Amino acid sequence: MLLNLIGELHNKVNRFQAACRLAGYFDCSHLIIFIQDPEIPQLLPAPGFPQTLPNWIGWNNFLKECLKKSFHSGTLAFQDFKHPLLASGISGSDGSVVVLLGGTLKEDALAPLRDILPIFTELFKLEQAAITSEIRVNLAQKSAEKAEKLARTIELMRMQLMEALGRKEKHKREIEELMKKKDEFMNVASHELKTPITNMKGYLQILKKAIMKENGSSVDLLDKADNQVNKLTGLVNDLLDVTKIQAGQMIYHFSDLDISTVLTDVVSQSQFALHTHKITIENNPAIIVRGEKSRLEQVLTNLLSNAVKYSPNNDIIILNTVLIGDVVRISVKDFGIGIPAENQKHIFNKFYRGKESSQQFSGLGLGLYISSEIIRRHGGTIGVSSDTGGSEFYFFLPVATKNGLPMNNEEEALGN
Repeated sequence: MLLNLIGELHNKVNRFQAACRLAGYFDCSHLIIFIQDPEIPQLLPAPGFPQTLPNWIGWNNFLKECLKKSFHSGTLAFQDFKHPLLASGISGSDGSVVVLLGGTLKEDALAPLRDILPIFTELFKLEQAAITSEIRVNLAQKSAEKAEKLARTIELMRMQLMEALGRKEKHKREIEELMKKKDEFMNVASHELKTPITNMKGYLQILKKAIMKENGSSVDLLDKADNQVNKLTGLVNDLLDVTKIQAGQMIYHFSDLDISTVLTDVVSQSQFALHTHKITIENNPAIIVRGEKSRLEQVLTNLLSNAVKYSPNNDIIILNTVLIGDVVRISVKDFGIGIPAENQKHIFNKFYRGKESSQQFSGLGLGLYISSEIIRRHGGTIGVSSDTGGSEFYFFLPVATKNGLPMNNEEEALGN
């Protein structure tokens, strides 16, 4: 009898109904199995069981007690019942939990439940992995479709721009220069957009076959597809920021910020992604500035990414903050290939990419232009100092004041 009831749980479609029949064997009305979600980590109902439960906080606390004590009893709200039901929970060695509702679990039922729990949690984890992989594939496919649509839009804009420029013969010299820059940008943009799309499609095709064959998860391929999507998203965000800047629609929300906290947060986030290099903060005093945190983080992230990109043979990146009168100087120094003197005056121009590095390193030539505009809107200035031993990008920001005095420590920033 018990073996037949257990066997019915293999069918995901009618699993909950089968679980309720199994609960009846133990003089209870309902049975739900919870497994660890690999993404969050969090105990969640296994596939085939109700995924939405009333008073989830109460359920979550109950599950924690089950993990802590291996067996726990109490009451839980469930579905349309007016009053909470009696509940008993047993945890397995793999961190899974089975909960029986509507009755009191007898001691002689603990052993068989603990015996069958690992068998089913292994099955449920495989099912959950397959579901997660399918969701990721669908999301990646939607991203690829959006990217393709964007590429087609850019190509249409390029064609329309070429037709419009052809009609402006009286400004032939200016038009020829604009056409040259436009073509260079469009070629780079097309390459930068199409390359991740092509790679992503390849990963997805392989992933589909792997899922169909193994009914499991192909994490490496998904990670590669995710990295390509992130790269594409960064390119699109840069294009959108340039559009906002040109239209005067870049909105800022200023507040008093401790620049040391901004630097610490950016380094913490960047160090994980830029794992090939070691980022060191040499000096980071608490200095208060007026600005928007997300935009200043965008500037620092861009400077750090460039420092890593253009120093492939040296893994040291140094950040430094210095208070100079009523301004603060923040710098990012690398020990890479450097920037020729004749290129430094153009480095913050829109779409500018040095001839020496444009073939070796990818990019649209927008990051430094966007960064310079953000610093300008913060009332600051940005610059670069470079030679063959590396580059140092720096920017100045006004220090926030209170009663005419600089706010250069945490106590003053809080108004104490």
